[in-house]
Amino acid sequence: MAIEFITMEPEEIDAFLADTRHAVIGTNRVDGSPQLSPVWYLHRDGKIYTSVYDNSAKSFNLRRDPRVTVCVDGTYPDSRYVVIYGTVEFYREQSAWRDEIDRAIALRYHETVDQAENYLRETSEPGGVLLIITPQKVLSGNYN
Repeated sequence: MAIEFITMEPEEIDAFLADTRHAVIGTNRVDGSPQLSPVWYLHRDGKIYTSVYDNSAKSFNLRRDPRVTVCVDGTYPDSRYVVIYGTVEFYREQSAWRDEIDRAIALRYHETVDQAENYLRETSEPGGVLLIITPQKVLSGNYN
């Protein structure tokens, strides 16, 4: 018996991405092979936001080639996924807007506001950049 492939509607994709999940970002290395990195993210206004260190491999790869793939998996037993193909913009300025996005990302992955604030204090070092990923193509699947 074949498994029926069912895609999600846009509102289902938004709800799926709004849940706290890890994403895996795929970038293109110099030699053409993929560089995969698990990241925390925020999905807002049709874009994906994530913070990285500017000296990381993914940041280096994206400065050279701004194409990116983001995969968010439901994890067992949730058999859904979303794959986003897009381009990235680097946001390096410190601003109230940037602080709000970084805080929103941290709050998604911590139980309390205090834990999120402690995390932000411990990890806020010069050299961090916010990646803004604009989707060009979105694929999804729901095998539930």
